[in-house]
Amino acid sequence: MPKIKINGNEHEFPEGMNVLEACKNVGIYVPHFCYHPLLRTVGSCRMCKVEVSQNMRGSMQSRIDISCKVEVADGMEIRTDTPEVKKQQQMTLEFLLSNHPLDCPVCDDAGECELQNFYFEFGQHDSRMIEPKIKNRKAFDIGRSIVLDNERCVLCSRCSRFLEEVTHTHELGIFGMGSAESIMLKPGARLDNDYAGNVVDLCPVGALTDKDYRFKRRVWYLKSTPSICEHCARGCNVRVDWDLNPYHWHKKTFQMRKHRTEATDLQRIQRIKPRRNDAVNKEWICDTGRYGYKSTDSADRLTQPVINESGELKPVEAGAVIKAFVTGLNSAIKSNPGKVAVVVSPKLTNEEIYAAWSLFRKRLELPNLDHKLPVDPEWTGDDLLKSADPFPNRLGCEWIGFVPDGNGLGVEDLNLAISNGKIDTLLTILADPREFLEEKSLSKLKRKFFILRNLPEDLKEHVDAALPAAAWGEYRGTFTNFEGRIQRLEAAFDPEGEAQPVWHWMIELATGMKKSLKWRKTEDIMHSLSDHVINYKNLSYDSIGPEGVVVGDKA
Repeated sequence: MPKIKINGNEHEFPEGMNVLEACKNVGIYVPHFCYHPLLRTVGSCRMCKVEVSQNMRGSMQSRIDISCKVEVADGMEIRTDTPEVKKQQQMTLEFLLSNHPLDCPVCDDAGECELQNFYFEFGQHDSRMIEPKIKNRKAFDIGRSIVLDNERCVLCSRCSRFLEEVTHTHELGIFGMGSAESIMLKPGARLDNDYAGNVVDLCPVGALTDKDYRFKRRVWYLKSTPSICEHCARGCNVRVDWDLNPYHWHKKTFQMRKHRTEATDLQRIQRIKPRRNDAVNKEWICDTGRYGYKSTDSADRLTQPVINESGELKPVEAGAVIKAFVTGLNSAIKSNPGKVAVVVSPKLTNEEIYAAWSLFRKRLELPNLDHKLPVDPEWTGDDLLKSADPFPNRLGCEWIGFVPDGNGLGVEDLNLAISNGKIDTLLTILADPREFLEEKSLSKLKRKFFILRNLPEDLKEHVDAALPAAAWGEYRGTFTNFEGRIQRLEAAFDPEGEAQPVWHWMIELATGMKKSLKWRKTEDIMHSLSDHVINYKNLSYDSIGPEGVVVGDKA
């Protein structure tokens, strides 16, 4: 491998690596706009200049060059901190700022704008501009979720390259010549593909902004938490940006997909951003995952335990609902364990599934457990990221064994079994029974218990008792994606109201049924899971790491 010196220190790098990446690998940041490691290198912004010295015709010769286009070579010497390099950076920034509007106070990207950051770190020059700036289009609607401001654009071409090389949809291009060049929609196009939001992440300035986040929060108010998208079996790595301050005004935002109810005024999650993991989603996410966070704070969130009293659901203490669950389940099990069905959603974490399995299969020995919820017929996968399976943890359910036992009944058998009187008690966890049961089957059930995140108005008539489950963003744990990769998600904030993670309710329910699960936190459950389920053997949160780990027969 080539050995080169960077600012006087010798390092070794793989053949073919460019100098910009080499500098980044040793902790030296070279400013750049157009370069992105996952896109074709074009070298158009001229910002990433360094001093390159290498042997040419028997003697060391030096030049100023753009680091993204220079590959490392044995004996090369790189300087990123010379007066000439600093001068070249200042000149490039001055050129880029010549027509850039000075609208940082009203720009959504202020605080994370590369042009703004580079000026303070690498520019620091006084403006010599006396001519009027060239005006261009502002706040131009170019798609379902994206707004374009041509005045702020630095023509880095990241957005158009992404649409050419990744989505292959080609909606944007650079048109015109010289000072008249600008990013524009191609004739007849709209930026409405399923990955359109990624152009906002790629834009190094405030030229492309997201309608969902536009004028919503200043970035310095945000806190960030790593998580895993729950909207399909791929398990894309994401970052949850959130803010709990109720005095930071919230505007209601557009709904990417039709939800049962809109988000409430106090919306804690402000936006979702992709988190790089080359083994899973690289640095992209689909718009379904990007805008699918709103159910966490939607108006139909169940935040208090409820029980049916004389045909009306009333908020009660959690203990009262636990008692109702225990009494009903014990009565049904005493009569015939085969008449009880438990259905969970594959949106549960491995820890929650294992806690439910430990209670209902290991301790209560119920045969009718299942997770195979039907797939929404409107859901479609693609050949980029979106899986044909819209659930993040179906493989985890299968590995743990939350399936019918022996002659046990699964989801697809329940309508007939209820009709024939073989099932009279149903407990669902994060699953709306109307997705797999006919209305007449629901009405015929003797006992109906639910653990839910959201309680739609038209489901209330079917509820005997319900416990509120923590929503995405409110709990930690792991998902197992379709490739067998186990990945961690962290809690951004505490559950709303009296909601709790499902594993907490399993512990409470087990205690009430005198089948104690002696756990206190998710680490305890993970330890037990790794001891008893072979595909999770010897796993811990530390061993999983930030990028996940492939285990079992998928490894």
